[in-house]
Amino acid sequence: MNIERNGWFLGPYGGFFAPGGSMADGAAIVESPASARIEALKAAIGGFGPGSAAARVRLGLPELDQALGGGLVQGALHEIASVDGSAAATGFAAFLLGRLTRASCRPVLWMPGTDIYAPGLARYGLSPNRVLLADFRRPQALLRALEEGLRCPGLAAALGEVEEIDLTASRRLQLAAETGGIACLLLRRGPSRNPTAAVTRWQVWSAGAQGAKPRWRVSLLRCRGGRTGDWLLEGCRETGGLTVAAALGDRPAQDRVAAR
Repeated sequence: MNIERNGWFLGPYGGFFAPGGSMADGAAIVESPASARIEALKAAIGGFGPGSAAARVRLGLPELDQALGGGLVQGALHEIASVDGSAAATGFAAFLLGRLTRASCRPVLWMPGTDIYAPGLARYGLSPNRVLLADFRRPQALLRALEEGLRCPGLAAALGEVEEIDLTASRRLQLAAETGGIACLLLRRGPSRNPTAAVTRWQVWSAGAQGAKPRWRVSLLRCRGGRTGDWLLEGCRETGGLTVAAALGDRPAQDRVAAR
């Protein structure tokens, strides 16, 4: 059943789309002009009402929480980069969003979201019914929509898939995240070539599998107020989350310098 909000709809997978738009496999594709979509997104998000945001959200992984200084900062920008082009970074992002939604009754915004396999999100603790998908193909329109979404009190978090972002644009997102008290995740398909204002910067790549359990190597390259680290994480289908299979120690000094 679809739920109407301000003339737009939330689909059965949490998809957000305009009348006449389409949904396929849980992905919502919005066809109207960017400015109209942004205003409609703001109206729909506002319909969920505000919620209380925790200063930090624990990931339930003591090794990572300790490195983060007690958990993931809620009102901040966090960057996640895929090293090998696999789905590992997407899965890790879904895990982080899942932890953020556990601390709030509000949904998360995922853009563009056209390649999301909705049932797969639940494997890492993110209910598809808590996800709003919006398709902004142009990078500038996506960043604008992301910034506007962060200023709306109806979200638990927002994620934008980007190829590249400059320091000025990332500062705007960081400021919007701080103002709204909402976590903003940037999901990248490769390491960044530019410095950003992200409070944390992560790199993720596949490390094969242990039986039916996928394994990822996750490196925390930068953590304001915390420390860097390197871990081997393993998927846990029973709990719908991740466990730490091994701590791989601190990265070499030259890597820490390069990540600043």
